[in-house]
Amino acid sequence: MSDSPRIPRTLGLTDLVLLGTVAIVNVNTVPPVAGFGRATLLLWVVAFAAFFIPEAIAVMALSRRYPGEGGVYLWARRHFGDIHGFVSGWCYWTNNLFYVPVLLVYLAGVVAFAGGASTAGLVDNKWFVATVAFGWLAVITAANVRGMGVGKWINNIGGVGSGVTVVLLVVAAMVARWQGVAATPAAVEGSVLDMASGLGVMCFAFIGIELASTMSDEIRRPERDIPRAIVIVGIIAIVSYLLVTDALLALVPSGELGSIQGVMQAVARGAEAAGAEWLVAPIAVVMALSIGGATSAWFAGPARIPFVAGLDSALPAALGRVHPRWGSPHVALITCALLSAGLTALSLTGSSVAEAYQVLLRASVVINLVPFVYTFLVLLTLDTARPFERVAGAVGALVTSAGMITAFVPTGDVTSVAVFELKMIAGVAGPIAIGLWLYWRSRGRLRS
Repeated sequence: MSDSPRIPRTLGLTDLVLLGTVAIVNVNTVPPVAGFGRATLLLWVVAFAAFFIPEAIAVMALSRRYPGEGGVYLWARRHFGDIHGFVSGWCYWTNNLFYVPVLLVYLAGVVAFAGGASTAGLVDNKWFVATVAFGWLAVITAANVRGMGVGKWINNIGGVGSGVTVVLLVVAAMVARWQGVAATPAAVEGSVLDMASGLGVMCFAFIGIELASTMSDEIRRPERDIPRAIVIVGIIAIVSYLLVTDALLALVPSGELGSIQGVMQAVARGAEAAGAEWLVAPIAVVMALSIGGATSAWFAGPARIPFVAGLDSALPAALGRVHPRWGSPHVALITCALLSAGLTALSLTGSSVAEAYQVLLRASVVINLVPFVYTFLVLLTLDTARPFERVAGAVGALVTSAGMITAFVPTGDVTSVAVFELKMIAGVAGPIAIGLWLYWRSRGRLRS
């Protein structure tokens, strides 16, 4: 841990707000859960109240109690011990080995619309998806190896792109309603089980404010700026998700909304209603910038977990190396890039693009909620916790556990339930088992 201050402090409040915005406001999470009619709006409010607010309370309390680089890894490690810290940090990191491919596949789906209707069909072409995904992964790896002073600009541009995307979708919905061509969704669609599964994805969509805490040693004034950024980003996130969901419900009937191309479907419908089909391509570019920035944020932030674990000897010490010129955890970043590339290739093997997207997304949900169970339990059992913080810890732990279970419910994009469940089990149990093996192997070396 003593080596981590070698990384330069380059992040200010604006950087944290844009980082949180691009990490949380991912419109790609809306189409898979927008099929419940107007009830979807209420579910977003429930997810915000039952997950984001407890998460915000936990992050602010624990970043004060346990300051330093590492976030969820550091908190569980300091409170429950080394093995629990490792499991928490490992799941947070390995989740993003799945979630980065989710964003890369979604990015390819958006880029497919940049050429207009003639190229929109490429969203289902595996070779096109693979080319875009691997190409962008190489770009963000190179940028972040150059240091957060360079990599943060991809995040910042993505944050601006997220805001512009939300505004454009709202305008498109307004035009459709004004011209009388808007869809009229039912009050409630889908079963209670489907909604419970969707609620888990919605909780997952609000994860991201803890990213700043994984880079605490790279923030100029963490004690002052982290709480301010959390409040600002929270308001931006809930308003954005409500507006985007309302726009999608107005522009595309629920039964026709695709998981990958859903947002661009809505954009195309709105542009057609306004007689401005030429707008689809530039909007696709703006949205691609947003998704590209989110990919960079979720790639760079969690890479600090294996970096700190390398310093602690919980993982190979090479992961804790800092680049002598650029001051970045370059070994951890390059390792993350190689593993994400492998999972992207594996997910596209033997599945349609849509089914691969669902498996990656749902496995990400389960694995990434594990460290938040730890985070809420730390808050619940903290000796200095105030009553409202203990309540937040209890509510957060309960909702998070439920979200992990319901993520195993298959969606309409799944062609084989058995294959889906097997991939889910392998995708969740496999990384955790590998992590525990590496942990005990590393500890054995230290003892010997």
